[in-house]
Amino acid sequence: MLISVPYDVGGALVAIGGVLLLLTLVISIVESIVMLLLKWNKFSRSFWASLLMNVTSTIIGMFWVFAMGFLSDLNIWLIFAVSFLLSVLIEGGILMLMKRGATRQNWIVSLIANLVSYLFIILPSFIRPQILGAIARFLGL
Repeated sequence: MLISVPYDVGGALVAIGGVLLLLTLVISIVESIVMLLLKWNKFSRSFWASLLMNVTSTIIGMFWVFAMGFLSDLNIWLIFAVSFLLSVLIEGGILMLMKRGATRQNWIVSLIANLVSYLFIILPSFIRPQILGAIARFLGL
């Protein structure tokens, strides 16, 4: 007996994953440049740190956004603000592990790098979700 599945979620999951991967890579490059300009470290070390901190904050952030989106009626801008705060804390903590003894510099870099990525990449994608669809089409998903 054959069973017909009315909705195929596999394609949507692949598209979401591809968009997340590309955005994480772009955000990591942008934040690496910010880190380099703030003299955190050389570009290769900054890129490695940025990639590590963005993958970590993306994974934790996905759980946060999904939990808040499905479990509460919180204002979407409050969720966005808390997500920003969580990103700064998570990424600042990772920078603290990677460059011990530079507490002030690590937190300043985390705050400024996240401000740049949220203002120029995440906020526009948040306000205009069509951007994410355009990225998925660009990736051929």
